[in-house]
Amino acid sequence: MKKKRIILIIITSALSLLGLVLMQISWIKHAVELRESQLKHRLTLASYRISHKFSKDSLLRQHIKNEILANKAKNMTIALNNIQKAKVDSLLMSEFRFHQIELAYKFAFFDKDHQNYAKNCFDIKNNKNTHGICLDRSFKPQKVELQVTFLNPNEYIFAQMGGMLLGSVLLIGLVILCLCMTIYTIWQQKKMSEMTADFINNMTHELKTPISTIALASNMLRKNKVLDDQQKITHFSDIIYQENQKLQLQVEQVLRIAKLERGDFQLQKVEANIHQIIQNAINTLDLQVKSKGGQIRCSLQALNTNIKADITHLTNVISNLLDNANKYTPKKPDIQISTHNRQDGVVISIQDNGIGMSKDKQKHIFEKFYRVATGNVHDVKGFGLGLAYVKLMVDAHKGHIALESELGKGSTFELFLPFA
Repeated sequence: MKKKRIILIIITSALSLLGLVLMQISWIKHAVELRESQLKHRLTLASYRISHKFSKDSLLRQHIKNEILANKAKNMTIALNNIQKAKVDSLLMSEFRFHQIELAYKFAFFDKDHQNYAKNCFDIKNNKNTHGICLDRSFKPQKVELQVTFLNPNEYIFAQMGGMLLGSVLLIGLVILCLCMTIYTIWQQKKMSEMTADFINNMTHELKTPISTIALASNMLRKNKVLDDQQKITHFSDIIYQENQKLQLQVEQVLRIAKLERGDFQLQKVEANIHQIIQNAINTLDLQVKSKGGQIRCSLQALNTNIKADITHLTNVISNLLDNANKYTPKKPDIQISTHNRQDGVVISIQDNGIGMSKDKQKHIFEKFYRVATGNVHDVKGFGLGLAYVKLMVDAHKGHIALESELGKGSTFELFLPFA
């Protein structure tokens, strides 16, 4: 899939999701306003009934009236004793429950003849949590207001529509999560597609050279001049054999990584000396390193070197790491291998003076088909399968591998293998 199409899909999906979220937020806001309006309506109905009940309860009304007369508008709030408070509280609670208003509250009686009442009345209008109930008819000629302040009016809204709010938030979160996962999957698939295309191009190039060489050598063998010369026949036969071996190794490498990824393999673990395995791997690469004027230095300091491992696969692991160190060092390779013991295993360190790599490339180094670019697609041979194979084998041996690298300053692979 083209990059522009992916970006278009991401932008379209993001805008659609944003529109959905905005619509949901608008719906929630409208629903909250509706519940607030419903609460005000229920409070208004409750106020009429509370005022009516005060007019019927002459004993309570007389007690409060006496307090008002004694106050003589000195204090804006009218003090009540505990018995009076309990009666008023019981009356309010009964009415609020009748109108399904299950909220914590506090109340106070205000003398409307007090000089500061007008200012207090203005504050009440701006306070959504306080509701005033006029009791002028019940306490004529005194003017009295009962103010009820709800401690947390939002509880009513959440009690009425908490399930819907929670469900909306969860669904929106789930949609966002699914969108993010979809975008991530598409992006990963695009990267894998690019890496696969690069792998096919590299494989075509890698296979083309030995095939061309074999074709050329085969044609030479068909000439009469060559058929009469045993030495030339042997020479061209050797070329065909060597190039055929290269082809076989390359095909086996591709088939091997596919087999390993399917888990279709079984390690043949035996008691092995890790230093001997390292030495065997060095022997296979030493000539190539020296041909570039380089060297492989060893500092094998591990005292306990016996581990249980598949010797063939582990030798291939070390060989791959050494081969990478050699390939990605354009000048004279200086490769150092060191070992030391940990309490539970052996640590193998392979350090080179190669081109190194940036942090963003280090994240992908063990991925299948991934190859570090060096300016020319084909200046470094390979399919990008070597380090993927290394990671799979190390994991199969219950070990782990880490990389430290800096661009232009080389790389260090640290490999840990546990004891049996």
